[in-house]
Amino acid sequence: MKKTLIALAAVAATGAAFAQSSVTLYGVADVAVGKTNAAGLGLANDKFQAIASNVLNNGNSRFGLKGTEDLGGGLKAGFNFEGGINIANGAGNTSGGQLFSRAANVSLMGGFGEIRAGRSLTTSFYSVAAWELTGTANYSVVANQFSFGGYGPRESALVMYNSPKFGGLSFSASTVLKANGALNGYADKSKYDLAIGYAAGPLTAGFAYNKISGADASYVLGGKYDLGTFAVAGSYNNVGVTGADDKKGFTLGVSAPMGPVTLTADIARATNSAYKNTDFLLEAKYALSKRTFAYAVYMRDGAMAGGKSVNGYSVGLRHNF
Repeated sequence: MKKTLIALAAVAATGAAFAQSSVTLYGVADVAVGKTNAAGLGLANDKFQAIASNVLNNGNSRFGLKGTEDLGGGLKAGFNFEGGINIANGAGNTSGGQLFSRAANVSLMGGFGEIRAGRSLTTSFYSVAAWELTGTANYSVVANQFSFGGYGPRESALVMYNSPKFGGLSFSASTVLKANGALNGYADKSKYDLAIGYAAGPLTAGFAYNKISGADASYVLGGKYDLGTFAVAGSYNNVGVTGADDKKGFTLGVSAPMGPVTLTADIARATNSAYKNTDFLLEAKYALSKRTFAYAVYMRDGAMAGGKSVNGYSVGLRHNF
């Protein structure tokens, strides 16, 4: 009898421990058919390089695992692993042989904020994503023209701190240490990335600044104001280019919900002579449910090889699970 009671107590304790942990499987299935004046009609996926280095679907298909554990005392531990899928042929969309090329990190969270380490979206990415109108879609002209503060959306061996919110204010800081720079293409160099953001009521704004040692700094100041019937967003960008004039310019866009349909128009213009060109986007989304929407997009890239612009369009479907 005594052994039975001990065993039951052990099972109950184990159940309590499990109850404090959670693991979630999530992902995106996104497919579109598109065409440009530089490529024939085709399925928009990773192999259909329709415009610059981007594709004409809303987002890359992917799957991921994320979870948290309550450590007590207000502390939580978390993790996130995320990999890409080429929806055209079912192959894993790896980058450099990385199974979880989109995310692989662990974090500690509490009243102090979050400390994260591993492969992750960058501080500058989160700053731009807070106000960018398409939800950082693959065809975003903000990203196509200026990237996210001058660099790609994610980096390896990133150490990041995200603060809690102080009213509407928050800040973030991250770094790639010198010994890890080669993982991101800048061997024997370190990088730091800083951002401050504000989100309260109809206003969302952010300023991000990043720099690789020995290179010019990049920064972006942007914001969005939601008037209810429509929202406007704009930014000023300075992309550091070592040994040449920095790439500078602005973005300006408007987005308006009309029942289940949301219409967005966005422009991104590089203004200095070495890079002068304008990217333009028209997007329509139709919400089929809270997790699924159809979309149609027209995009013009003003700076392709040979000085010629490329015009493209696509229609697609995105399902989040």
